[in-house]
Formats: sequence, structure tokens, C-alpha cells
Amino acid sequence: MSTETTSASANPLSRFAPLALLVVGLIGAAACTLSFPAVEGLGTKVRLPVFHGAMTWVNLAAFSFMGLLAVVYLVSKRTDAYRLEEAVRYVAVGVWLVGSGLGLMAALNTWDFTGSKASPLAVAAADPRLVAQFWIVMLALGVLALGLLLDDRRWLAAADLGFVAIMWVVLMQAVLGPGRALHPDSPVMNSDEIIIKALFFGIVGSLAVAFAGGVWLVLRLRRGAHERWGHDSAE
Repeated sequence: MSTETTSASANPLSRFAPLALLVVGLIGAAACTLSFPAVEGLGTKVRLPVFHGAMTWVNLAAFSFMGLLAVVYLVSKRTDAYRLEEAVRYVAVGVWLVGSGLGLMAALNTWDFTGSKASPLAVAAADPRLVAQFWIVMLALGVLALGLLLDDRRWLAAADLGFVAIMWVVLMQAVLGPGRALHPDSPVMNSDEIIIKALFFGIVGSLAVAFAGGVWLVLRLRRGAHERWGHDSAE
């Protein structure tokens, strides 16, 4: 029995700590989002893209952390590093899928001021950031599929690292390259309103707490499965 399992048995409240972090983080993010002030032109519709922006920040940080953990595992072969990397992968990919849907909704509902008569999907396809988000979704699903097909941690860690590298290349090309974006660059960071920035970073911090709770929960569930079935991936 692992040290964490023993500790959880000794203190039943600790068993609910991951779920508590997840719930508290989501409540905090919702509170900050609903408190976000209306802005000229968009009104309260601005809350969805602001929430999505904060969600993307946390997600990109999580993917980057996953890549760092992959490097640590490839160098040290530490089992705990890989298990944490695996848990981050599951949560980060799931959150990115949800975020991609929210991003498309936010872009089409709030930022398309072009007056184009084309279909919403045609307009979205013209935005390099949304296209980049689509390709990252495909790559992330590919990484998850590899996790189901392969049982070798070294290959999976290498795949995680490769995914993170490609993800940043795709993103930088979308952000720095030519093409019309459906929303202005960094509207929150370019705002002079302190409350807007404070609430945005409140959402970021709250989502980070929720993300940590989710990773902790997945890590605990995966560890319990390993102990129950005595299964461990190939080193």
C-alpha cells in the first residue's frame, strides 16, 4: 500500500481533498466570471471569451508542464514523474476539448464584426487561431490514442514532448503569422481597468486550483487501479 493510500485511510477527510480543490476552483472561476463587468459593444457577452482566454492560459501552462515532466522522466526514469505526466495529460486534453468548443462559441457569438454573409464555420475557418486550436485537438487525441495502443513509457513520454513542441510551433505561427483574427489581441492585458485584469487573473488562479484538483484526483484513481490490479506500464 502506498504512503498516500495509508495517509488517506488515516485521515478520511484527505480522501475528499482533490474533489474539494476541483469544486472550490470551479466555484471561484464562476464567481469571477459572473462578476466581470459589462463592456461597451459586447455587454456581458464578453464573459465567455474572457473565461475561455483564462482557460487557455491554464491549459497551455499544463501542457508545458507535461512536456517538462516528460523530459524529467526520459532523463531520470522516475515512475512518479511519469504518473504525474500521465495524469496531467488526461486532464489537459479533456480540458482542451471543452475549451475548443467554448472558444468557437465565443468567437462566433462575440467577435465577428466583419458583416460577412458567409456561414459561421467559413468565417471561423479564416481565423488562424481557431484553425490552430483544431489541429492541437487532433494532435492531442492522437497522443491519447497512443496511450491506449502503447505500453512503453519512454515512447509515450517522447510523444508528449513532441506534442508540446509542435503545439507551440502551431500556436506561434497562428499568433505571429498573417491572417484575420476574430478578436483583438490581448483585450484584457490592453485594458486600463484594474478590475478587469484582477478578475481575469482571479479566473486564471481559480482554474489552476481546479486543474490541480483534477490532476490529483486522476493521479489517485490511477494509483488505486495500479495497486488493485498490480499492473504497471513497461519502463
